[in-house]
Amino acid sequence: MWGECTRAQTPIDFAVGAGVFLLTLAFVIAFIPTVFDPFTAAETASPVVSNRVAAGVAGDLLASSPAEPGVLSPACTAAFFEAGEGNATLADAADCPDGIENDTAAQFDLDEEVLVVIHALNESEPIGNASTVPIETRHVTRNVTLRRGPDDTDELSDGDASVSQRAVSIDDDQYRLTVWVW
Repeated sequence: MWGECTRAQTPIDFAVGAGVFLLTLAFVIAFIPTVFDPFTAAETASPVVSNRVAAGVAGDLLASSPAEPGVLSPACTAAFFEAGEGNATLADAADCPDGIENDTAAQFDLDEEVLVVIHALNESEPIGNASTVPIETRHVTRNVTLRRGPDDTDELSDGDASVSQRAVSIDDDQYRLTVWVW
């Protein structure tokens, strides 16, 4: 009785075991590449980054009040787009957020290049067609070109940039704010 088996393995048992093994193996092979995705370097900036910059510019830096994101303060808008020594005084007088005259990438703690353009709502080529708007400040009316960022935008034509947009208004006129991060 020692050498006799009361039950041998049947073909059905073998088929079920082999099927479960093959399904598990297929799942593991399909899942392994996604395990390393968070550690691979992206070719372009994340859409989350450009979205954060667009929301920060329209809702915090240039907004007339926190209750009305997208309604831009004319004086803060002029100080932001004409960044320089003279506009630091304008930013202080208009009670704009600290560092509004700083580099946009530095303002949002980014290593990438950032281009911010405010343009007409229906503009199909916004990079080269930023709106020029007369903005009244406390002392003078300025014609401000609403473009801030590097002049060399050749890399944007490669499609390696992340883009986000917001609808904004300046003095009750509607515009579109577009942010490129690359």
